[in-house]
Amino acid sequence: MSPPHKQHPWTLPRTHKRYLLDVRLVVKSKETMFGRTKDIAEGGLGATIPGNIDIGEIVEIEVLLPGTPEPLKFKAEVRHRHGFQYGFKYLDASEQQRELIRRTTRDLHMAP
Repeated sequence: MSPPHKQHPWTLPRTHKRYLLDVRLVVKSKETMFGRTKDIAEGGLGATIPGNIDIGEIVEIEVLLPGTPEPLKFKAEVRHRHGFQYGFKYLDASEQQRELIRRTTRDLHMAP
């Protein structure tokens, strides 16, 4: 009997639509790192960060969305990593922060 086919996390359907966004972000882990977002969704974001963060690690993210006066700050978990490409899932985003993300994404292109 052949082993069951294991689906890779990146092939599973996403909970939220992702939108292209390229802005600076700050990630606070064991050290403070700077990077750029690749895409954003109501449940998380993708980013390029030249640093080493382990999968499963909890970090603090700070990102200034277009048209907003204050940066969004929230805790997030590293869900996947490929080189310097990271995927984060928000852990404590408030409904107000999620609404701000929804408003921002209305003017953005969907990520492939």
